[in-house]
Amino acid sequence: MILAKVTGHVVATQKCDELRGSNLLLITQLDDNQQLMKDRSWVAVDSVGAGVHDVVLAEEYFALNKDRYKAMSVVAIVEKVFRDA
Repeated sequence: MILAKVTGHVVATQKCDELRGSNLLLITQLDDNQQLMKDRSWVAVDSVGAGVHDVVLAEEYFALNKDRYKAMSVVAIVEKVFRDA
């Protein structure tokens, strides 16, 4: 799982049956200081109603043809992150 920030929406006029009715979000992974990581962005299926600027927890899973494709899914909206200094 990764900690990420929602940085945009993705609009798809045609989707496969598995994605029909789902929202697609552009997410960017956060580093240990909760800063956006360059070149670490994905499109993720939103399963929790997240919006732009939300910090989210996302997981990677095998989708559709699990031998060839992986997908990202937003599974939680994060309120706070606590860490020991």
